[in-house]
Amino acid sequence: MTDLQAQLEGRLDQAGLLSYLDKDESRFVDLEDDFLIELVARDSTKLPEFSRIAEEVESENPKVKTLVRAHWTIENVGQPVQAYDIPGTGAPRMAVLYPVDLKSGQGAKRIWVEVTTLASMVFEDRGLDEKSIVRDYVAEQLSKGGASYWDPERVERLEINGNMAEYIASRKSGPKRQ
Repeated sequence: MTDLQAQLEGRLDQAGLLSYLDKDESRFVDLEDDFLIELVARDSTKLPEFSRIAEEVESENPKVKTLVRAHWTIENVGQPVQAYDIPGTGAPRMAVLYPVDLKSGQGAKRIWVEVTTLASMVFEDRGLDEKSIVRDYVAEQLSKGGASYWDPERVERLEINGNMAEYIASRKSGPKRQ
């Protein structure tokens, strides 16, 4: 396994990409018969190059599976706007959308977090700040690695519905006051 890690890091170094590798988040996992290599880039603009190298390593080692993703940070959570049913009727939805600006090295991405009216009511009832909940929720989604990771490049919208709001509120404030 360390041979494979050294080989991959050598290729990244030759391509001038090793400095963009987030070694704290990247993982090399031995799954008995297979290996999982999760490469995390500090700059989303370097993902195509990371993917090319990962595909080369996979093609030479049939037991290796790779996952390539970027490390994103939250730059800003903006003010909410009304959510609309697009591409359906264009009618207003019972929700708001928070714009969230993400950064990964030279790469930037705006995603949207939909908070349903029911979720907003839960947060208000518990005295929780909705904007900070949105920030924490996005940060938690970004922190997940492995096969369950969320890729803001592919999925540009997250949702906090009533059930998720109850879960979040229970973790933040303990039992509900009567």
